[in-house]
Amino acid sequence: MRIRVVPVLLVVAALAVAPVAGASAPDFCSSLGAEWDGAYCHTSVLSERKAVRDIKVAVPGDLVDNPVTGPTIRDYLTQLVTNWRTVGVHMVADSFGEENFQILQRGDVLSVVFHEDYHADGPKPNNAFRTFTFDMARGVRVGLADVLKPGVDFGAIATLGAPFIQDALDQAPPPHEAGSYPFVAERWGPDTVYSGGYKAWALSGDELILYMPDYPVAHDSPINYTPGVMQWSMDGGTVQADIPLSALGSVLRPEFGGT
Repeated sequence: MRIRVVPVLLVVAALAVAPVAGASAPDFCSSLGAEWDGAYCHTSVLSERKAVRDIKVAVPGDLVDNPVTGPTIRDYLTQLVTNWRTVGVHMVADSFGEENFQILQRGDVLSVVFHEDYHADGPKPNNAFRTFTFDMARGVRVGLADVLKPGVDFGAIATLGAPFIQDALDQAPPPHEAGSYPFVAERWGPDTVYSGGYKAWALSGDELILYMPDYPVAHDSPINYTPGVMQWSMDGGTVQADIPLSALGSVLRPEFGGT
């Protein structure tokens, strides 16, 4: 399954940091052993079989140097390039790995959504999403649990956001009959593999966005959940659920719109 490529999109925010690829991007590229081409850190790897893996990563410029966001983002991008290089050494055919990002904001809360588009050994490229959210006013990284009131688990999101999650499931590719397996809400709860455990999420304006799953999954679990029916694989980000914070108000902390 494929989803549309997420472009490098910047939502302009009235923050102390400017989320644009600035002068720090070339320096960071150099630290990765890559070159800045004006849009991406660009490098390539020649495999044992003489296959070339082309690697491009977009850099949220000033955020890599910001003391709040920098350590997390630098670590993520460094590990991503390292992983893609390592895999590239063993590729049989030419391949690629490309990362783009999107920056979303709710007040002083900044979410950075990284979209990885890469080729493994299969016939089609894969997609994955890594997200990081920061409270810039307090200078801390925020987890999804930090958005919820004490004692509330992710199941509350699945319950209160059910209509919006089901709508996203009905619209997910490929075209399918609404409510048909595997696009049924019970297979996309926080404790099931298709959801990715709600690991990929962001806050944007008055919405909580879930990117499900965060990484490609090979099959549903348990594997025999629907005996005799094809076992689905699921590409990362196949389902994007946009849940209004107003629908979650009863379980959110006040600073995130809770009541």
